[in-house]
Amino acid sequence: MTTAVSSNSYLPAGTGSAYTASSASAATTSSARTASSATSSSAAASDQITLSDAAKAYLAATTPVDAATLAADARQWFDQQYAANNLTSPLLDGQVALDMTSLSRATLSAIAANSQSLFSQDETAAAGLALQKRFDDAMTPHVVIARHTGDYAGLYQAASDYLDQAGADERATPLWQSEKQAVTAGLALAKASPQKAPDTGNANDPVQALLTQTSQASSNGAATDTASITANARAMLDAQANQARDAGTSLVFNPKLTNGQQVDFSQFDNQTLAVVALNQSASFSSDESRAAKAELNSRNRASIMAALNPSSGKGDVQSQSLALLSHYSGMSAAEKAAMGYTDALQSRLISNYKTAGLFQNSTASSGTTASLFAYL
Repeated sequence: MTTAVSSNSYLPAGTGSAYTASSASAATTSSARTASSATSSSAAASDQITLSDAAKAYLAATTPVDAATLAADARQWFDQQYAANNLTSPLLDGQVALDMTSLSRATLSAIAANSQSLFSQDETAAAGLALQKRFDDAMTPHVVIARHTGDYAGLYQAASDYLDQAGADERATPLWQSEKQAVTAGLALAKASPQKAPDTGNANDPVQALLTQTSQASSNGAATDTASITANARAMLDAQANQARDAGTSLVFNPKLTNGQQVDFSQFDNQTLAVVALNQSASFSSDESRAAKAELNSRNRASIMAALNPSSGKGDVQSQSLALLSHYSGMSAAEKAAMGYTDALQSRLISNYKTAGLFQNSTASSGTTASLFAYL
C-alpha cells in the first residue's frame, strides 16, 4: 500500500506569505525556490511514502469502519471459512462451529443485525451467540462478586458500562437498545432492593439470563467429557512419539535434553494439559504428566502476569482482583485441580476486592494506590 503525499503538505499555514516578504538579501535563494516550485508541483503527485505493515495495521485499527463495510468484509470472511472448513453454515447442532474470536465486536454486531441483508439466519444466530459469550465472559467475575457480596447493583453497573462501550452502529441496533433498557431498569431495581438479584421480568435482560444460566446444574456428563479429552490427549502424544520414531529418535519431555524430539504442547488446550497433569485415569507416564504440569504452570503464570500488567492502566487492587477472578472463573475444574486452586482462593480474591474498595474510597483524595500483592 502506498500513500501519495503532497510536497507542501508539511508547510505551516502562512509560509507562502513569509517567502513573498523575504528581504532582497535572500533574493537568490528565493528565486531558486521559485524556479524549483514548478518541478516540485509536478512531482508532488508522484511523491509517495510506503507504509510499513505496522503502520497499515495501526491505520486499520484506528480508522472507523461503517456497518456496510463491516458487513461486506464479514460476508467475505464467512465464504472463506466455509471453503476452508468444508461447511455451509456456522452452526452445527445448534453450536457455533466456526472460530469467530478474530471478528471484532462491531463486526459481530453488524452480522447479528443482518446489515445490508447479507447474512443467513444461521449466520446472524451464530454472531448473536458469539456476542452473548463475550458479554458473559466479561460479566462472570462480577457475577461471582455479586453472589458473595450481594452487590447486584455493581453487576448491573458493569453490564451497563460494557454496553456503553459499543460503537454508534451497534447502539443503533434493536438488540443493543433493548438490552440497554433492560439493564438500566435492572440497575434501578438493584439499587432500590439491595442484597438480591432484581427480577426485571424482561426477556432481553442479558444479566438475568446469565444469572439463570449459571444457577442451573449442567446436564453434561463430566466423566464422558474427561474420558474423551483423555483419549484425545493420548492419541496426540502417541502421534508425536510415532513421528519421533520415524525420524530415528524418541519423544522427550525435558527441555534440557538435546537428544530427542521435544514434546510439543502447542495444540493442547489448558483443560487437556490439566487432564494429562492430573492423570486420574493412569493413561500417561510420569514424564508426560510432569511435562504437562510444567507447561500449564507456564501458561498460568503468563496469564496472571498479563492480568496484573501495570501498563494496562489498571494497577489498583480492585482491578487486579477482578482480573484474577476473571482468570479463575475461566478455568475448568481440571485446571483448578491441577493448579491447586480451591474455593478459598476465590473467597480471598473477593475479600480483597471488597477491602480494596473501602481502602480506595478512603484514600481517593491522596491519589495513592496499592498493589494486590500487598493483600495476598
